[in-house]
Amino acid sequence: MRIYNNDLNKNNKILIIGGAVVFASILIATALIIRKKRIKNSRKTDKSKNYIIGDSQTPFIDKNSVRASTISEESGKESLWQGGKNLSWLKSAVEEYPKSEDVNAIIINIGTNGGFNKNEDINGLVNSIKSKFPNAMLFAVKGSWGWGGNKDKTEQQVIEYYDKFKSLGVKIIEPAIGNVNDPHGNLPIYKQIGEEIDKQLS
Repeated sequence: MRIYNNDLNKNNKILIIGGAVVFASILIATALIIRKKRIKNSRKTDKSKNYIIGDSQTPFIDKNSVRASTISEESGKESLWQGGKNLSWLKSAVEEYPKSEDVNAIIINIGTNGGFNKNEDINGLVNSIKSKFPNAMLFAVKGSWGWGGNKDKTEQQVIEYYDKFKSLGVKIIEPAIGNVNDPHGNLPIYKQIGEEIDKQLS
């Protein structure tokens, strides 16, 4: 039986067209799945749920932000904020918190009580937050120094500490609480921080 070149060319054309159709179908199906997932995720997020978590500076940030707040005015693990606590405590609190897919943003206020130690498990904290709040945007407020155990800390040390958050996809809020005598009061700097948070969440 003879197979002519015309027949081979015809078969090749059919295979090429068939392959192109299959490939196009896969691309369309993938695009539809991605679109459906994005729509699904956007529906889960409650734009009013923007939570500030961390240490004793947290309620002062809350007072000066319209769009973000603490989970509760009462401090503790359930609220994800408490005075005098460090990153390790916050990570533990987040790990015990129920998964909340509807939270729109988490503003992290931690580092001051740990002396801005770059060896803290920053990666573990951020991963825990992403796991518990999978649809949330993540921000971090740079803490305070120049007082107490942080009296001799430098701004550069603080920048390097929060750069680790930045490398993990966390957006850093400017300005920092900064070099202050005592951060436990409604300082003017908190107003600037609150305004920047509101701007980012608008």
